[in-house]
Amino acid sequence: MKRLPLQKPQTMVSPSSSENSAPKCPIANSLEQNMRWLQERYIRCSDLVYRQFTISGLQELQGAIFYFDGMTNSRVVHDNILQPLLLDAEFINNDAKDAENLQKYFSFVKQRLLPAGEITIIDDLEQGALSMMNGDVLLLLDRCEQAFVVDAKGFPQRSVSNSENEVVLRGPQEVFTEPLRVNTALIRRRLRTDQLKFEEFILGRYTQTTVELVYLEGVANDNIIAEVRRRLDNIKNVDSILDGSCVEQYIEDAPFSVFPQLQYTERPDKVAASLLEGRVALVIDGSPNVLLLPLMFVQLLQSPEDYYNRVVSGTFMRWIRYMGLLIAATLPSLYVAITSYHPEMLPLSLLLSIATAREGVPFPAFVEALIMELSFELLREASIRLPGAIGNTIGIVGALVIGEAAVSAHLVAPQMVIVVAITAIGSFTVPSVEASYPIRLIRFPLMLLAAAFGLYGVMLGLLAVLVHLVNLRSFGFPYLEPLAPLKLNELRDVLVRAPRWLMMLRPQFREPAKQTEFSFTRDFWHRRIQPIKQRGDHSRGQ
Repeated sequence: MKRLPLQKPQTMVSPSSSENSAPKCPIANSLEQNMRWLQERYIRCSDLVYRQFTISGLQELQGAIFYFDGMTNSRVVHDNILQPLLLDAEFINNDAKDAENLQKYFSFVKQRLLPAGEITIIDDLEQGALSMMNGDVLLLLDRCEQAFVVDAKGFPQRSVSNSENEVVLRGPQEVFTEPLRVNTALIRRRLRTDQLKFEEFILGRYTQTTVELVYLEGVANDNIIAEVRRRLDNIKNVDSILDGSCVEQYIEDAPFSVFPQLQYTERPDKVAASLLEGRVALVIDGSPNVLLLPLMFVQLLQSPEDYYNRVVSGTFMRWIRYMGLLIAATLPSLYVAITSYHPEMLPLSLLLSIATAREGVPFPAFVEALIMELSFELLREASIRLPGAIGNTIGIVGALVIGEAAVSAHLVAPQMVIVVAITAIGSFTVPSVEASYPIRLIRFPLMLLAAAFGLYGVMLGLLAVLVHLVNLRSFGFPYLEPLAPLKLNELRDVLVRAPRWLMMLRPQFREPAKQTEFSFTRDFWHRRIQPIKQRGDHSRGQ
Protein backbone atom coordinates (compact mmCIF):
# COMPACT_ATOMS: atom_id res chain seq x y z
CA MET A 1 0.00 0.00 0.00
CA LYS A 2 1.40 3.37 -0.93
CA ARG A 3 2.32 5.48 2.08
CA LEU A 4 0.45 8.71 2.49
CA PRO A 5 3.01 11.56 2.58
CA LEU A 6 2.95 14.31 5.14
CA GLN A 7 1.31 17.47 3.97
CA LYS A 8 2.12 21.03 4.92
CA PRO A 9 -0.06 22.38 7.70
CA GLN A 10 -3.01 24.36 6.51
CA THR A 11 -5.47 26.62 8.21
CA MET A 12 -8.11 24.21 9.47
CA VAL A 13 -11.67 24.83 10.46
CA SER A 14 -13.77 22.76 12.77
CA PRO A 15 -14.47 19.28 11.34
CA SER A 16 -18.15 20.01 11.21
CA SER A 17 -18.10 23.68 10.25
CA SER A 18 -17.90 23.30 6.48
CA GLU A 19 -20.07 20.32 5.63
CA ASN A 20 -22.58 20.70 8.46
CA SER A 21 -23.06 24.49 8.40
CA ALA A 22 -26.49 24.15 6.76
CA PRO A 23 -29.09 22.11 8.71
CA LYS A 24 -29.90 18.74 7.14
CA CYS A 25 -33.39 18.78 8.63
CA PRO A 26 -34.34 22.25 9.92
CA ILE A 27 -36.56 22.43 12.99
CA ALA A 28 -40.09 23.48 12.06
CA ASN A 29 -42.09 26.04 14.03
CA SER A 30 -44.76 23.41 14.64
CA LEU A 31 -44.23 21.14 17.64
CA GLU A 32 -46.53 18.48 16.20
CA GLN A 33 -44.53 18.34 12.98
CA ASN A 34 -41.23 17.96 14.83
CA MET A 35 -42.64 15.24 17.08
CA ARG A 36 -44.04 13.37 14.08
CA TRP A 37 -40.63 13.44 12.38
CA LEU A 38 -38.89 11.97 15.43
CA GLN A 39 -41.56 9.32 16.00
CA GLU A 40 -41.39 8.19 12.38
CA ARG A 41 -37.60 8.16 12.44
CA TYR A 42 -37.47 5.93 15.51
CA ILE A 43 -40.44 3.72 14.72
CA ARG A 44 -40.26 0.29 16.42
CA CYS A 45 -37.74 1.66 18.96
CA SER A 46 -39.17 0.63 22.33
CA ASP A 47 -36.46 2.44 24.30
CA LEU A 48 -37.51 5.87 22.98
CA VAL A 49 -39.23 7.95 25.68
CA TYR A 50 -41.10 11.17 24.86
CA ARG A 51 -43.58 13.38 26.66
CA GLN A 52 -45.60 16.41 25.61
CA PHE A 53 -46.52 19.00 28.27
CA THR A 54 -47.58 22.60 28.87
CA ILE A 55 -45.18 25.01 30.54
CA SER A 56 -46.51 26.29 33.88
CA GLY A 57 -50.03 25.19 32.90
CA LEU A 58 -50.28 27.77 30.09
CA GLN A 59 -51.94 26.17 27.07
CA GLU A 60 -50.15 28.52 24.67
CA LEU A 61 -46.72 27.30 25.80
CA GLN A 62 -46.35 23.71 24.61
CA GLY A 63 -43.18 21.63 24.82
CA ALA A 64 -41.94 18.06 24.48
CA ILE A 65 -38.89 16.08 25.53
CA PHE A 66 -37.30 13.08 23.80
CA TYR A 67 -34.63 10.74 25.16
CA PHE A 68 -33.62 7.07 25.19
CA ASP A 69 -34.25 4.96 28.25
CA GLY A 70 -31.02 3.61 29.74
CA MET A 71 -28.89 6.31 28.11
CA THR A 72 -30.17 9.20 30.22
CA ASN A 73 -30.25 9.92 33.94
CA SER A 74 -33.95 9.97 34.81
CA ARG A 75 -33.34 12.00 37.98
CA VAL A 76 -31.71 14.79 35.95
CA VAL A 77 -34.70 14.74 33.57
CA HIS A 78 -37.12 15.09 36.46
CA ASP A 79 -35.24 17.63 38.62
CA ASN A 80 -33.58 19.81 35.97
CA ILE A 81 -36.09 19.76 33.09
CA LEU A 82 -39.63 18.64 33.93
CA GLN A 83 -40.01 20.12 37.40
CA PRO A 84 -38.82 23.65 36.45
CA LEU A 85 -40.96 23.70 33.29
CA LEU A 86 -44.10 22.28 34.88
CA LEU A 87 -44.05 23.77 38.36
CA ASP A 88 -41.53 26.61 38.68
CA ALA A 89 -42.27 28.65 35.52
CA GLU A 90 -43.41 32.22 36.07
CA PHE A 91 -43.74 33.73 32.63
CA ILE A 92 -44.82 37.33 32.92
CA ASN A 93 -46.28 37.85 29.46
CA ASN A 94 -48.64 35.00 28.68
CA ASP A 95 -49.42 36.29 25.20
CA ALA A 96 -46.35 35.14 23.20
CA LYS A 97 -47.58 35.64 19.68
CA ASP A 98 -45.31 38.13 17.99
CA ALA A 99 -41.66 37.48 17.13
CA GLU A 100 -40.28 39.73 19.89
CA ASN A 101 -42.20 37.99 22.69
CA LEU A 102 -41.42 34.62 21.19
CA GLN A 103 -37.71 35.38 21.43
CA LYS A 104 -38.21 36.51 25.02
CA TYR A 105 -40.06 33.28 25.70
CA PHE A 106 -37.17 31.20 24.29
CA SER A 107 -34.54 33.17 26.27
CA PHE A 108 -36.62 32.92 29.44
CA VAL A 109 -36.74 29.14 29.21
CA LYS A 110 -32.99 28.96 28.65
CA GLN A 111 -31.92 31.43 31.34
CA ARG A 112 -34.50 30.85 34.08
CA LEU A 113 -36.11 27.43 33.71
CA LEU A 114 -33.28 25.02 32.87
CA PRO A 115 -30.80 24.61 35.74
CA ALA A 116 -28.79 21.95 33.89
CA GLY A 117 -25.07 22.58 33.57
CA GLU A 118 -24.62 22.11 29.82
CA ILE A 119 -27.25 23.32 27.35
CA THR A 120 -26.80 23.52 23.58
CA ILE A 121 -29.11 25.36 21.19
CA ILE A 122 -29.58 23.65 17.82
CA ASP A 123 -31.61 24.27 14.68
CA ASP A 124 -31.25 20.80 13.11
CA LEU A 125 -33.31 17.76 14.07
CA GLU A 126 -30.56 15.45 12.76
CA GLN A 127 -28.16 16.96 15.27
CA GLY A 128 -30.76 16.56 18.01
CA ALA A 129 -31.27 12.90 17.10
CA LEU A 130 -27.52 12.27 17.33
CA SER A 131 -27.38 13.98 20.72
CA MET A 132 -30.18 11.75 21.98
CA MET A 133 -28.18 8.67 21.02
CA ASN A 134 -25.29 10.09 23.05
CA GLY A 135 -27.46 10.21 26.17
CA ASP A 136 -28.73 13.82 26.02
CA VAL A 137 -32.32 15.07 26.23
CA LEU A 138 -33.90 16.90 23.29
CA LEU A 139 -36.31 19.66 24.38
CA LEU A 140 -38.65 21.05 21.70
CA LEU A 141 -40.86 24.14 22.09
CA ASP A 142 -43.89 25.03 20.03
CA ARG A 143 -43.52 27.87 17.51
CA CYS A 144 -39.74 27.86 17.95
CA GLU A 145 -37.37 26.94 15.13
CA GLN A 146 -34.67 26.12 17.64
CA ALA A 147 -34.40 23.42 20.28
CA PHE A 148 -32.42 22.64 23.42
CA VAL A 149 -30.06 19.72 23.93
CA VAL A 150 -29.64 19.20 27.68
CA ASP A 151 -26.75 17.15 29.02
CA ALA A 152 -28.26 14.33 31.10
CA LYS A 153 -26.05 11.35 30.29
CA GLY A 154 -26.63 8.39 32.57
CA PHE A 155 -25.68 5.25 30.69
CA PRO A 156 -23.91 2.45 32.61
CA GLN A 157 -20.15 2.85 32.78
CA ARG A 158 -17.17 1.22 34.45
CA SER A 159 -15.43 3.15 37.18
CA VAL A 160 -11.75 4.10 37.03
CA SER A 161 -9.77 1.06 38.21
CA ASN A 162 -6.20 -0.22 38.40
CA SER A 163 -4.12 -1.19 35.41
CA GLU A 164 -4.14 -4.85 34.36
CA ASN A 165 -2.15 -4.83 31.13
CA GLU A 166 0.47 -2.18 32.01
CA VAL A 167 1.22 -3.03 35.61
CA VAL A 168 3.76 -0.91 37.49
CA LEU A 169 4.89 -1.15 41.10
CA ARG A 170 5.60 2.56 41.42
CA GLY A 171 3.60 5.40 39.97
CA PRO A 172 -0.08 6.16 39.28
CA GLN A 173 -2.39 3.16 39.06
CA GLU A 174 -5.57 4.57 37.48
CA VAL A 175 -6.46 3.69 33.89
CA PHE A 176 -8.85 4.84 31.19
CA THR A 177 -12.43 3.59 30.93
CA GLU A 178 -14.93 3.45 28.09
CA PRO A 179 -16.72 6.86 28.41
CA LEU A 180 -14.99 9.53 26.34
CA ARG A 181 -15.33 12.44 28.77
CA VAL A 182 -13.95 10.43 31.66
CA ASN A 183 -10.81 9.74 29.61
CA THR A 184 -10.38 13.35 28.48
CA ALA A 185 -10.80 14.49 32.09
CA LEU A 186 -8.02 12.12 33.21
CA ILE A 187 -5.71 13.73 30.64
CA ARG A 188 -6.80 17.29 31.45
CA ARG A 189 -6.13 16.70 35.13
CA ARG A 190 -2.46 16.02 34.40
CA LEU A 191 -1.90 18.78 31.84
CA ARG A 192 -3.44 21.94 33.27
CA THR A 193 -2.67 24.26 30.38
CA ASP A 194 -4.66 26.05 27.71
CA GLN A 195 -2.27 24.59 25.11
CA LEU A 196 -3.93 21.18 25.53
CA LYS A 197 -6.33 20.90 22.59
CA PHE A 198 -9.16 18.44 21.91
CA GLU A 199 -10.52 18.30 18.35
CA GLU A 200 -13.65 16.25 17.79
CA PHE A 201 -14.34 13.98 14.81
CA ILE A 202 -17.50 11.92 14.20
CA LEU A 203 -16.60 8.68 12.37
CA GLY A 204 -18.78 5.84 11.13
CA ARG A 205 -22.03 6.04 9.19
CA TYR A 206 -23.89 3.75 11.61
CA THR A 207 -21.90 4.02 14.83
CA GLN A 208 -21.32 7.82 14.80
CA THR A 209 -18.30 7.29 17.04
CA THR A 210 -16.70 10.33 18.60
CA VAL A 211 -12.91 10.50 18.23
CA GLU A 212 -10.88 13.20 19.98
CA LEU A 213 -7.58 14.35 18.50
CA VAL A 214 -5.44 15.44 21.47
CA TYR A 215 -2.20 17.41 21.28
CA LEU A 216 -0.27 20.25 22.91
CA GLU A 217 -0.37 23.32 20.72
CA GLY A 218 3.12 24.71 20.20
CA VAL A 219 4.68 21.41 21.25
CA ALA A 220 3.35 18.91 18.69
CA ASN A 221 4.57 19.04 15.09
CA ASP A 222 2.02 20.88 12.93
CA ASN A 223 2.70 18.52 10.01
CA ILE A 224 1.71 15.52 12.13
CA ILE A 225 -1.50 17.20 13.29
CA ALA A 226 -2.46 18.15 9.72
CA GLU A 227 -1.75 14.60 8.48
CA VAL A 228 -3.83 13.02 11.25
CA ARG A 229 -6.71 15.38 10.44
CA ARG A 230 -6.52 14.44 6.78
CA ARG A 231 -6.51 10.70 7.44
CA LEU A 232 -9.42 10.95 9.88
CA ASP A 233 -11.42 13.02 7.38
CA ASN A 234 -10.92 10.25 4.81
CA ILE A 235 -12.68 7.64 6.98
CA LYS A 236 -15.71 9.67 8.05
CA ASN A 237 -18.04 7.75 5.77
CA VAL A 238 -17.01 4.18 6.66
CA ASP A 239 -19.77 1.97 8.02
CA SER A 240 -18.51 1.56 11.59
CA ILE A 241 -15.80 2.50 14.05
CA LEU A 242 -16.18 0.21 17.05
CA ASP A 243 -12.78 0.50 18.71
CA GLY A 244 -9.37 2.09 18.42
CA SER A 245 -8.16 -0.88 16.40
CA CYS A 246 -10.60 0.11 13.63
CA VAL A 247 -9.09 3.59 13.46
CA GLU A 248 -5.58 2.13 13.54
CA GLN A 249 -6.18 -0.11 10.54
CA TYR A 250 -7.51 2.79 8.47
CA ILE A 251 -4.77 5.34 9.17
CA GLU A 252 -1.54 3.36 9.63
CA ASP A 253 1.21 3.61 7.02
CA ALA A 254 1.86 -0.11 6.39
CA PRO A 255 -1.23 -2.21 7.21
CA PHE A 256 0.42 -5.50 6.13
CA SER A 257 3.42 -5.13 8.42
CA VAL A 258 3.53 -7.29 11.56
CA PHE A 259 4.93 -4.36 13.53
CA PRO A 260 2.49 -1.78 14.92
CA GLN A 261 2.80 1.84 13.84
CA LEU A 262 0.51 3.19 16.57
CA GLN A 263 0.86 2.53 20.27
CA TYR A 264 -1.91 1.52 22.65
CA THR A 265 -1.98 2.55 26.28
CA GLU A 266 -4.52 2.50 29.09
CA ARG A 267 -2.52 4.80 31.37
CA PRO A 268 -3.26 8.57 31.54
CA ASP A 269 0.23 9.36 32.83
CA LYS A 270 1.76 7.73 29.76
CA VAL A 271 -0.47 9.80 27.47
CA ALA A 272 0.50 13.00 29.29
CA ALA A 273 4.20 12.16 28.98
CA SER A 274 3.80 11.37 25.28
CA LEU A 275 2.01 14.66 24.61
CA LEU A 276 4.88 16.50 26.28
CA GLU A 277 7.24 14.73 23.86
CA GLY A 278 5.34 16.16 20.92
CA ARG A 279 3.26 13.10 20.11
CA VAL A 280 -0.45 13.06 19.28
CA ALA A 281 -3.17 11.00 20.98
CA LEU A 282 -6.48 9.66 19.69
CA VAL A 283 -9.20 9.06 22.30
CA ILE A 284 -12.07 6.91 20.98
CA ASP A 285 -15.45 6.86 22.67
CA GLY A 286 -16.22 3.37 23.94
CA SER A 287 -12.60 2.23 24.04
CA PRO A 288 -10.49 2.02 27.24
CA ASN A 289 -7.28 2.35 25.20
CA VAL A 290 -5.78 5.54 23.74
CA LEU A 291 -3.74 5.55 20.53
CA LEU A 292 -0.39 7.36 20.50
CA LEU A 293 1.44 8.40 17.34
CA PRO A 294 4.00 8.55 15.80
CA LEU A 295 5.54 5.36 17.21
CA MET A 296 9.22 4.48 17.35
CA PHE A 297 10.24 0.86 17.95
CA VAL A 298 12.30 1.72 21.04
CA GLN A 299 9.18 3.17 22.68
CA LEU A 300 7.62 -0.30 22.72
CA LEU A 301 10.33 -1.38 25.19
CA GLN A 302 9.90 1.58 27.52
CA SER A 303 7.75 1.28 30.63
CA PRO A 304 6.35 4.15 32.74
CA GLU A 305 8.06 2.56 35.72
CA ASP A 306 11.46 3.38 34.17
CA TYR A 307 10.87 7.05 34.89
CA TYR A 308 9.50 6.54 38.41
CA ASN A 309 12.47 4.45 39.61
CA ARG A 310 16.05 5.44 40.21
CA VAL A 311 18.29 5.97 37.19
CA VAL A 312 20.43 2.84 37.69
CA SER A 313 17.50 0.51 38.39
CA GLY A 314 15.52 1.93 35.46
CA THR A 315 18.48 1.39 33.12
CA PHE A 316 19.04 -2.15 34.40
CA MET A 317 15.39 -3.13 33.85
CA ARG A 318 15.58 -1.71 30.33
CA TRP A 319 18.61 -3.90 29.59
CA ILE A 320 16.66 -6.89 30.92
CA ARG A 321 13.86 -6.13 28.44
CA TYR A 322 16.25 -5.87 25.50
CA MET A 323 17.79 -9.20 26.51
CA GLY A 324 14.32 -10.73 26.84
CA LEU A 325 13.41 -9.41 23.38
CA LEU A 326 16.53 -10.95 21.86
CA ILE A 327 15.91 -14.29 23.59
CA ALA A 328 12.24 -14.40 22.60
CA ALA A 329 13.04 -13.74 18.94
CA THR A 330 16.14 -15.87 18.34
CA LEU A 331 16.66 -18.58 21.02
CA PRO A 332 14.59 -21.39 19.39
CA SER A 333 16.11 -20.73 15.95
CA LEU A 334 19.64 -20.63 17.40
CA TYR A 335 19.04 -23.97 19.15
CA VAL A 336 17.77 -25.54 15.92
CA ALA A 337 20.65 -24.14 13.87
CA ILE A 338 23.42 -25.14 16.29
CA THR A 339 22.14 -28.64 17.04
CA SER A 340 21.42 -29.35 13.37
CA TYR A 341 24.34 -27.71 11.52
CA HIS A 342 26.94 -26.38 13.96
CA PRO A 343 27.39 -28.83 16.87
CA GLU A 344 31.11 -28.02 16.94
CA MET A 345 30.22 -24.65 18.54
CA LEU A 346 29.05 -26.38 21.72
CA PRO A 347 31.31 -27.53 24.56
CA LEU A 348 31.91 -31.27 24.48
CA SER A 349 30.06 -31.96 27.74
CA LEU A 350 26.99 -30.01 26.61
CA LEU A 351 27.07 -31.67 23.19
CA LEU A 352 27.17 -35.14 24.77
CA SER A 353 24.30 -34.19 27.11
CA ILE A 354 22.12 -33.04 24.20
CA ALA A 355 23.01 -36.08 22.10
CA THR A 356 22.14 -38.44 24.98
CA ALA A 357 18.84 -36.69 25.64
CA ARG A 358 17.90 -36.77 21.96
CA GLU A 359 18.51 -40.49 21.69
CA GLY A 360 15.21 -42.10 20.78
CA VAL A 361 13.51 -38.83 19.76
CA PRO A 362 11.91 -39.49 16.35
CA PHE A 363 11.78 -35.86 15.16
CA PRO A 364 14.47 -33.43 14.07
CA ALA A 365 15.17 -30.36 16.17
CA PHE A 366 12.98 -28.12 13.96
CA VAL A 367 9.91 -30.34 14.37
CA GLU A 368 10.56 -30.51 18.11
CA ALA A 369 10.69 -26.74 18.37
CA LEU A 370 7.61 -26.33 16.19
CA ILE A 371 5.58 -28.79 18.31
CA MET A 372 6.58 -27.18 21.60
CA GLU A 373 6.10 -23.60 20.39
CA LEU A 374 2.65 -24.33 18.96
CA SER A 375 1.68 -26.17 22.15
CA PHE A 376 2.75 -23.20 24.24
CA GLU A 377 0.81 -20.77 22.01
CA LEU A 378 -2.28 -22.96 22.43
CA LEU A 379 -1.86 -22.90 26.21
CA ARG A 380 -1.36 -19.14 26.19
CA GLU A 381 -4.50 -18.55 24.14
CA ALA A 382 -6.54 -20.95 26.29
CA SER A 383 -5.40 -19.32 29.53
CA ILE A 384 -6.45 -15.88 28.21
CA ARG A 385 -9.97 -17.00 27.22
CA LEU A 386 -10.71 -18.86 30.46
CA PRO A 387 -11.70 -17.11 33.72
CA GLY A 388 -8.84 -15.68 35.79
CA ALA A 389 -8.25 -18.41 38.39
CA ILE A 390 -8.86 -21.26 35.94
CA GLY A 391 -6.74 -19.62 33.25
CA ASN A 392 -3.71 -19.30 35.53
CA THR A 393 -4.09 -22.90 36.64
CA ILE A 394 -4.34 -24.16 33.06
CA GLY A 395 -1.29 -22.15 32.01
CA ILE A 396 0.97 -23.42 34.78
CA VAL A 397 -0.27 -26.99 35.22
CA GLY A 398 -0.77 -27.52 31.48
CA ALA A 399 2.78 -26.49 30.66
CA LEU A 400 4.23 -28.74 33.37
CA VAL A 401 2.09 -31.75 32.48
CA ILE A 402 2.56 -31.48 28.71
CA GLY A 403 6.28 -30.84 28.99
CA GLU A 404 6.86 -33.76 31.36
CA ALA A 405 4.67 -36.06 29.27
CA ALA A 406 6.43 -35.09 26.03
CA VAL A 407 9.86 -35.78 27.56
CA SER A 408 8.71 -39.10 29.08
CA ALA A 409 7.26 -40.20 25.75
CA HIS A 410 10.55 -39.31 23.98
CA LEU A 411 8.75 -36.89 21.67
CA VAL A 412 11.06 -33.99 22.55
CA ALA A 413 14.36 -33.59 24.36
CA PRO A 414 14.45 -31.98 27.83
CA GLN A 415 16.70 -29.23 26.48
CA MET A 416 13.96 -28.21 24.05
CA VAL A 417 11.48 -27.79 26.92
CA ILE A 418 13.99 -25.53 28.68
CA VAL A 419 14.54 -23.49 25.51
CA VAL A 420 10.80 -22.98 24.98
CA ALA A 421 10.29 -22.03 28.64
CA ILE A 422 13.11 -19.44 28.56
CA THR A 423 11.73 -18.09 25.27
CA ALA A 424 8.30 -17.66 26.84
CA ILE A 425 9.78 -15.87 29.85
CA GLY A 426 11.70 -13.55 27.52
CA SER A 427 8.52 -12.66 25.63
CA PHE A 428 6.80 -11.78 28.91
CA THR A 429 9.41 -9.10 29.63
CA VAL A 430 8.16 -6.96 26.72
CA PRO A 431 5.99 -4.30 28.44
CA SER A 432 3.55 -3.68 25.56
CA VAL A 433 1.16 -6.28 24.22
CA GLU A 434 1.31 -4.97 20.64
CA ALA A 435 5.10 -5.51 20.62
CA SER A 436 4.90 -9.13 21.78
CA TYR A 437 2.82 -10.28 18.80
CA PRO A 438 5.39 -9.51 16.06
CA ILE A 439 8.15 -11.10 18.16
CA ARG A 440 6.08 -14.28 18.49
CA LEU A 441 5.33 -14.28 14.77
CA ILE A 442 8.85 -13.80 13.41
CA ARG A 443 10.04 -16.64 15.64
CA PHE A 444 8.57 -19.26 13.30
CA PRO A 445 10.14 -18.01 10.02
CA LEU A 446 13.49 -17.78 11.80
CA MET A 447 13.17 -21.42 12.94
CA LEU A 448 12.36 -22.47 9.37
CA LEU A 449 15.40 -20.61 8.01
CA ALA A 450 17.55 -22.14 10.75
CA ALA A 451 16.40 -25.64 9.78
CA ALA A 452 17.17 -24.94 6.12
CA PHE A 453 20.43 -22.96 6.25
CA GLY A 454 21.68 -23.02 9.83
CA LEU A 455 23.12 -19.86 11.35
CA TYR A 456 23.35 -18.32 7.87
CA GLY A 457 19.57 -18.59 7.60
CA VAL A 458 19.10 -17.00 11.02
CA MET A 459 21.30 -14.06 10.03
CA LEU A 460 19.50 -13.68 6.69
CA GLY A 461 16.17 -13.63 8.50
CA LEU A 462 17.35 -11.04 11.01
CA LEU A 463 18.74 -8.88 8.20
CA ALA A 464 15.40 -9.08 6.37
CA VAL A 465 13.58 -7.96 9.53
CA LEU A 466 16.10 -5.15 10.02
CA VAL A 467 15.69 -3.95 6.41
CA HIS A 468 11.91 -3.94 6.87
CA LEU A 469 12.19 -1.91 10.08
CA VAL A 470 14.56 0.60 8.47
CA ASN A 471 12.08 1.23 5.64
CA LEU A 472 9.02 1.34 7.91
CA ARG A 473 7.48 4.73 8.70
CA SER A 474 5.01 5.92 11.30
CA PHE A 475 3.31 9.08 10.02
CA GLY A 476 6.41 9.98 8.08
CA PHE A 477 8.95 9.34 10.87
CA PRO A 478 11.51 6.49 10.64
CA TYR A 479 10.50 3.52 12.76
CA LEU A 480 14.01 2.91 14.13
CA GLU A 481 14.70 6.53 15.05
CA PRO A 482 16.93 7.56 16.87
CA LEU A 483 19.04 4.53 15.92
CA ALA A 484 18.46 4.82 12.17
CA PRO A 485 18.92 7.63 11.39
CA LEU A 486 21.30 8.07 14.29
CA LYS A 487 20.52 10.97 16.66
CA LEU A 488 23.02 11.11 19.47
CA ASN A 489 21.07 13.58 21.59
CA GLU A 490 18.13 11.19 21.85
CA LEU A 491 20.12 8.06 22.71
CA ARG A 492 20.04 9.03 26.36
CA ASP A 493 16.56 7.47 26.54
CA VAL A 494 17.15 4.31 24.51
CA LEU A 495 19.63 1.82 25.99
CA VAL A 496 19.92 3.85 29.18
CA ARG A 497 17.50 5.95 31.17
CA ALA A 498 19.32 9.18 31.83
CA PRO A 499 18.34 11.51 34.71
CA ARG A 500 15.38 13.73 34.01
CA TRP A 501 17.44 16.91 34.11
CA LEU A 502 19.68 15.46 31.40
CA MET A 503 16.72 14.53 29.19
CA MET A 504 15.15 18.00 29.29
CA LEU A 505 15.08 18.46 25.54
CA ARG A 506 12.62 20.12 23.27
CA PRO A 507 9.91 17.73 22.03
CA GLN A 508 11.23 14.76 20.10
CA PHE A 509 9.09 15.16 17.01
CA ARG A 510 9.73 18.83 16.34
CA GLU A 511 11.91 19.97 13.48
CA PRO A 512 15.65 19.38 14.15
CA ALA A 513 16.41 23.10 14.00
CA LYS A 514 14.15 23.75 16.97
CA GLN A 515 15.49 20.89 19.07
CA THR A 516 17.72 22.58 21.65
CA GLU A 517 18.50 21.99 25.30
CA PHE A 518 17.21 24.07 28.13
CA SER A 519 19.76 26.60 29.31
CA PHE A 520 19.97 25.39 32.89
CA THR A 521 20.71 21.70 32.24
CA ARG A 522 24.48 22.15 32.05
CA ASP A 523 24.60 23.79 35.46
CA PHE A 524 22.15 21.42 37.09
CA TRP A 525 24.86 19.07 38.37
CA HIS A 526 26.73 21.92 40.10
CA ARG A 527 23.88 22.94 42.40
CA ARG A 528 24.74 23.48 46.02
CA ILE A 529 22.46 23.74 49.04
CA GLN A 530 22.99 27.10 50.68
CA PRO A 531 23.39 26.69 54.47
CA ILE A 532 21.64 28.95 56.94
CA LYS A 533 24.10 31.67 57.92
CA GLN A 534 23.12 32.02 61.53
CA ARG A 535 20.42 31.05 63.93
CA GLY A 536 17.27 33.03 63.47
CA ASP A 537 17.89 33.60 59.76
CA HIS A 538 14.48 33.75 58.05
CA SER A 539 15.75 33.85 54.47
CA ARG A 540 15.14 30.13 53.80
CA GLY A 541 12.28 29.58 51.46
CA GLN A 542 11.96 33.23 50.50
